[in-house]
Amino acid sequence: MSALLSVNGVVKKYDGKRVLSGVTFSAGKGEAIGVIGPNGAGKTTLLRIVMGLLRADGGWVRLDGEPVASALARVRAAYFAGESTLPPAVRARAWRSLFHDADERGENRPFRLLSRGTRQLMGLRTLFSVSGIRLFVLDEPWEGLDPDASRWLTEAMRARRDAGVTILVSSHRLHDLAGVCDRYVFLDHGFATIVAGEALARNGVVTGDGLLAAFDAVRGRAR
Repeated sequence: MSALLSVNGVVKKYDGKRVLSGVTFSAGKGEAIGVIGPNGAGKTTLLRIVMGLLRADGGWVRLDGEPVASALARVRAAYFAGESTLPPAVRARAWRSLFHDADERGENRPFRLLSRGTRQLMGLRTLFSVSGIRLFVLDEPWEGLDPDASRWLTEAMRARRDAGVTILVSSHRLHDLAGVCDRYVFLDHGFATIVAGEALARNGVVTGDGLLAAFDAVRGRAR
């Protein structure tokens, strides 16, 4: 499988402290990669580097074989990180119209006046309505969603993945990641361990408990 996303030896430091230490992995067309780690492990930092929003201190990221800065428009990558990617003063109807998803009967209050779950779902629905996206980079997309909205998101991600879209997604909700991802990047103290879903499957199924046990085993070996 040729890689749409290639991450090689990525290093990031804050105030002299390494947050990411030589992270390396790739993702092919139609592959979903889950990023798992505790708070402060560098998950958001990694996703922002992939999107060219942060500069790595070492290593490189390529999309479709090209450096991030020159490939983003051609690859059609979409990034969602909840509150930080939703404009609080913009009215919901205006936001949807930007994505050609106008609904005259729908909610039209500013984002800041909507519930957290409504903001999250509306942002995701408009993002997933955009055609031609080849790479989704999603940071905690299930956060704040109720069971129906969570089910919709999981099904939407599976459909995009099965249609050949590459997905890089970080979440603390391991059972949701287990329902979508093909491989996993375990981050611990800046170091990455890559694990295939099939290596974790029991009776053909990967579970949230299985992911947690595998991550604990990786951390145990690191100690």
